[in-house]
Amino acid sequence: MKTADSIEYRRSGRDENNARRPWSTRWYGRSLLLLLSVALLTLAYAPMNLVPLAWIGLVPWLLVIASCQSYKSAIFWGWASGTAFFIANMWWMAYVTFPGMVGLMAILAAYWGVMAAVVFRCWGPNSEFWRHSGASSSADRIRSARAPVFIIATAWTALEFIRGNFIWKGLPWLYLGHTQSPLLPVCQIADVLGVYGITFWIAMINATVAAWWLSGFRLAPIRIALPVTSLLTIFVLLYGVWRMKQTVLQPGPTVMVVQPNYPQSNTGEKGAEQIEINNFHFKTTEAALTSHPNQIDLVVWSETIMPPLNFQARNVLRGSEFGQFIDATVQRLLGTAGVFQVGIITGGRYEGDWKVVNEYWRPLDSRNAAYFFERSGLMSELRYDKVHIVPFGEFMPFRGTWIFDLIKKLGPPDMDAYQLNGGDENSLTVFPLRRTRDVMDLETWRIVTPICFEDIDSGLTAKMVRPGADGLKRADILVNLTNDGWFKANEMSQHLQVAIFRSIENRVPTARSVNTGISGFIDSVGRTHDLIAAGTEGVSIAKLGIDPRITFYTRFGDVFAWICVSVAGSEMLLKMISRAATRAKQKAN
Repeated sequence: MKTADSIEYRRSGRDENNARRPWSTRWYGRSLLLLLSVALLTLAYAPMNLVPLAWIGLVPWLLVIASCQSYKSAIFWGWASGTAFFIANMWWMAYVTFPGMVGLMAILAAYWGVMAAVVFRCWGPNSEFWRHSGASSSADRIRSARAPVFIIATAWTALEFIRGNFIWKGLPWLYLGHTQSPLLPVCQIADVLGVYGITFWIAMINATVAAWWLSGFRLAPIRIALPVTSLLTIFVLLYGVWRMKQTVLQPGPTVMVVQPNYPQSNTGEKGAEQIEINNFHFKTTEAALTSHPNQIDLVVWSETIMPPLNFQARNVLRGSEFGQFIDATVQRLLGTAGVFQVGIITGGRYEGDWKVVNEYWRPLDSRNAAYFFERSGLMSELRYDKVHIVPFGEFMPFRGTWIFDLIKKLGPPDMDAYQLNGGDENSLTVFPLRRTRDVMDLETWRIVTPICFEDIDSGLTAKMVRPGADGLKRADILVNLTNDGWFKANEMSQHLQVAIFRSIENRVPTARSVNTGISGFIDSVGRTHDLIAAGTEGVSIAKLGIDPRITFYTRFGDVFAWICVSVAGSEMLLKMISRAATRAKQKAN
């Protein structure tokens, strides 16, 4: 982009001389620059993990939006590029539903369209940036720098937060901050600000570079933003190094995760019969326990890998062939736990509130659950029911309305009959894993089990760990049970990338048992270890370190994100009031 030509063109505000138009302001130039941003950002995420590209990946996008001549044009190009970005990074959803994938990508891209309107306000032809970028007054230069850097970084962070937490609890996927997971020192600030603090920092870098470019590579317009961004970068690095060097870990349990690798069809069918799935888990688990005698404290099996194990389901089905199979499964779980003196956490269905429907017993309350078998050989009365159920995947919104009839066509087959209920967010189960082998060293580790995509929900995970009345963490360990068999390719590595931040934010280790991968472990500073590759089967064993540190984020949650929402919302409101006042004044004159 030729900066001087672009400035002259934008100041003219007209298209009288097409020969003088920079190529970057034509449709093909804009398309190329936007695709460049999409490519740079895509390469920054897992599995490529080219981290530095995130620091400049937004720059071409910002330059294109700044070159637009109207809000409508800016919003269109922002939305179009957002659609391309989400399709490039979430195309794997097409394995479940292609129409649904396209629809979801278009909705997620709307946030990019809103962001484009913010950028246009900062850098459009009549913005303060162009009126004051060459001014000699320090006050004008500050105003010029503030808009493109601080407002853009704040707005981008606020929109990510809104996208990730609202409308059916949101989709906190592909945040800018997630790109930095391989560079752990800069990620440690998440224990104060959440992943949103890292997003803010990356957005500031991109906005500073873009402002420098737009101003003709002059430092005057960014003389405030540049040192602030630099100081923030130094602080983030120093804080991260300090937190990672702290020696605070205490010995925890030895955990084994099992990865069976059964593909999942979009009709809900697993890649094997339930009897084969059971045999694999028991055979694999018992072989590993036999080869590691008296060494393993906990075994973890993945999400929904077992049939409904709750007492009511077993009682209603007792006498049927399937009921006998479930009883045999429970008895074998009890036997394995008792014989090997090991705790077992497994995913399974919960089916309750059985009623006679059309002469058959049917469960009216189905849930995605985690069951715990104690190392004493007893089945725990505790059960965790997944709270954050996924729209279109685990429930269909707008059921009973005309909207439901329309949108169910975008979902997977048989979604009309598929409906799960969520658990109570105020009753987040904690499983106690007790050490019993050494009577002189009795100890209990507290475990919470976010299921599937719940480990991408930072607010819910923090609530699971948040200290109670005793001032201690509610949980010492996160155990994530996941079935990513629905998806392919980079979904698995992206999911692991997001999960890393839950360990950092709350300073807890994570054990992941994922049907098709990636299973393994994450320590309390975000280091992954003993991973099982996606698309393979096997077990992984690791001794976890317990981190007693209680973080600001665990205690108070998304304070920083809400500040960004408040600042961005206030800025927008003030602008609207100012514009309305100007119009009223013009009418009066």
